[in-house]
Amino acid sequence: MILGDLTKKDYAFGLHPVIKRVCDYLNTLDLDALETGRHDIDDKIFMNVMTPETEEASTRKPELHRLHTDIQVLISGQEAMEYGVGNPNLDGYEPYNEENDFHLTPQAIPNKNTIVLKPKMFAVFFPYEEHTPTCWVNGKAEKIKKLVVKIPHELLV
Repeated sequence: MILGDLTKKDYAFGLHPVIKRVCDYLNTLDLDALETGRHDIDDKIFMNVMTPETEEASTRKPELHRLHTDIQVLISGQEAMEYGVGNPNLDGYEPYNEENDFHLTPQAIPNKNTIVLKPKMFAVFFPYEEHTPTCWVNGKAEKIKKLVVKIPHELLV
């Protein structure tokens, strides 16, 4: 997992060139003006823009992906995300959704950490990194706007 902030001058320091290119592209956009839905960045990379309401973390199912790296960027509001490190035990996970590349589990992430994103901050989750996005901050639900970029893993190896 990588945490960054698009408003910082050195946001791209240490990023893989493909992730840097995507972040550079995002910095050219008026994120507030993006309409919800899918937006293609190129022929392999796309993003989904959404306006969900945050929820208590215990009501959300942790997820992970096999084939894509996520760049989750908060556009407005505040969002907490829980995440884990290490190789997760997939025994408790629901069947893999191949079409949308995700596994969900009702189990809490073991040894989890929590981050809070503010607008223009981003979190990068690589394949098999457990994360629970769209969690509320300070026990208060709020409607947020965010985008999730999907990068096929083979572009990063």
